[in-house]
Amino acid sequence: MPLFRALPFLTLLLMMTGLSRADAETMPFSPFTAHYRGEANGMSVSDLGSRKLISLGQERYRIEYDASAMIYRLEEQSEFLWQAGQPRPLQYDSTRGTFLKKRKNHINFDWQRGRGTYVHKKKQGEFDLVAGMQDPLTSTLLLALEVQSGKGEIQFMEAKDNDQELRKFVLLDKPTISTESGNIKTFHLKRLHDDDKRQTEIWLHHEYPFIPVKVEQNDDGDHFLLELTEFKLH
Repeated sequence: MPLFRALPFLTLLLMMTGLSRADAETMPFSPFTAHYRGEANGMSVSDLGSRKLISLGQERYRIEYDASAMIYRLEEQSEFLWQAGQPRPLQYDSTRGTFLKKRKNHINFDWQRGRGTYVHKKKQGEFDLVAGMQDPLTSTLLLALEVQSGKGEIQFMEAKDNDQELRKFVLLDKPTISTESGNIKTFHLKRLHDDDKRQTEIWLHHEYPFIPVKVEQNDDGDHFLLELTEFKLH
């Protein structure tokens, strides 16, 4: 599979932030920038993409992710509030594809009405919001919070594209692994898929568990890998 075709899969694997300690009222992490390399079936990109966390003031934040390989590009953005000790998404946008063809996706969260709306592949629709529901970017923050709190089994609802799914993870062990950034102690998790042909494992930084050190996925014969190359807390 060409690397630019594999980029959507690689970017879905990238789960990272830069959190410290959870608090019921205050955002527990600092603005950051992180960079990753990627591999797809033996082909590699040394600087696949970067993710940033930006404070907008008054407990409002934005996550930005940009990735590119050959002619393919992905841009994601999520704005959210920090309330009751966890992220509360407000809106999520993504654009992916080549200069010849791009696909846009938008999700809006109206918590007062308890309804979400989406635009996906030019289709529009609505869905019910449930407490703790996340978008594809804020879900990474919630995953890290749960690991940091000591949970060995984690699950939450995520709104993605035109669907809402239950995400499930289990903690396997806490190994120290070798990377381009050096030897790093990690939390090693496995995502539980309904499809047995898909396998996803995630290694989160032990000191900064909101920063994935490594993510590996096998998808019906295709192999994908992401690895942290550098990060900086601002």
